[in-house]
Amino acid sequence: MRKTLMGLGSALLLTALVLVLRDSSQSIAELWVSIDPNSLVGFGALIEKKVDPDLWTRFVLPLLKEPAWLAPLVPGILLLLAGRPWKRSSATDAEAESQTA
Repeated sequence: MRKTLMGLGSALLLTALVLVLRDSSQSIAELWVSIDPNSLVGFGALIEKKVDPDLWTRFVLPLLKEPAWLAPLVPGILLLLAGRPWKRSSATDAEAESQTA
């Protein structure tokens, strides 16, 4: 499991690096439109009609204006942190040894 998290996190960080090198000023919305413009329009309509129009204008639109490299960077860092090996603190080790003795 740990290797999978580390692998996915590394792949997302590599994707973020590629997006920075390609065009660091491109927004998430611009990238989405370049891939499939109709899906962005459909997603906007879905949020406005089925969930809440204010959610679209106050949360989703500002998020879509952020740089595209942030989209893979944030989950990539979180996955790397979740997959890293955790060391026990020395106090925990000392307590474990005293309980077994």
